[in-house]
Amino acid sequence: MPAIKVDEISKFIGSEVFDDFGRSLGTLIAVESDIDGKVSSIIVKSEDLSLDVIEGERVKVSDDKVTVTPEWKFEILQVIENLDRAYKRRKAIQNITSRNDLPAVVVEPMKRKLEDEIKALKLKADEVKKVVNSRIGEIDDESLKVARAIATIGISYFSGEISERGYTQSMNHLRKLQDSLSEEKRSAE
Repeated sequence: MPAIKVDEISKFIGSEVFDDFGRSLGTLIAVESDIDGKVSSIIVKSEDLSLDVIEGERVKVSDDKVTVTPEWKFEILQVIENLDRAYKRRKAIQNITSRNDLPAVVVEPMKRKLEDEIKALKLKADEVKKVVNSRIGEIDDESLKVARAIATIGISYFSGEISERGYTQSMNHLRKLQDSLSEEKRSAE
């Protein structure tokens, strides 16, 4: 993903920032950029009044809004991209070796270096899998809280304790949250 320039994102200062699953992360407060104008990070004020600094690599501007890829998703996408590139390079080295175009003294160090890099990437992939599995557990826990809230609001409504307006508003929020959790879980799996 190409780096975002400060001119592209600065017009969104004061606007809401969303994650890839449509959830609001808070309000864009500031943009930090390098001398070349590439965004190095953004600062977002979350609803609990804390400030979050988010790396510029995870930020996108599209559909007239700012979105941020969750860290677990960004990491796994990077590992997948790097492993794909490494496997393509391995295949290229195998093709070169099979043709005997270059002396082994040139190709063998390249092979060894690439194999070491692939091993390191596989270790990183295992670490990221643990993070993703942990996030899936968190999503499952959050989904149970949403189900409990749906049951609670349903009981309150059907027993006449809250109005139809209150029930409808609450259910709309809960369904939206349920949908975004389901989408995030599918993405993580």
